[in-house]
Amino acid sequence: MPIVVEVKSPDDYKAWATQQKANNAVAAEDPNKTWDPKELAGMGEKIYQSNCAACHQGQGQGVPGAFPALAGSKVVNGAPADQIHIVLNGKPGTAMPSWKQLSDTDIAAVIDYTRTSWGNKGNPVQPKDVKAGRSS
Repeated sequence: MPIVVEVKSPDDYKAWATQQKANNAVAAEDPNKTWDPKELAGMGEKIYQSNCAACHQGQGQGVPGAFPALAGSKVVNGAPADQIHIVLNGKPGTAMPSWKQLSDTDIAAVIDYTRTSWGNKGNPVQPKDVKAGRSS
């Protein structure tokens, strides 16, 4: 059986190893697990602060004319499938990028956080809902 060896610089190896760890973590995750919505939202706060708050701001108020507010948003308080679609695919013609690189659990967590924060009353989602949104 042939073996292929690829030599990488220390920086390239570190980047490769980090990506492999992330891939393994996502693969080990069970998107069919039913989470407690409060637990998901708690996880989602950290994800929101590190990925979303720069544009939508820490309290979800957005930046008028640049980034929409999530507090009181029709999308956040509306049908979960609409918010899942935007988070997964981004929004063409805006600065909203696709976040498909996040796991189904991470996306469900950040969506639950936004749907239960700042006075929002949106229905919670589960990772299986995000998984279904990926295939639609």
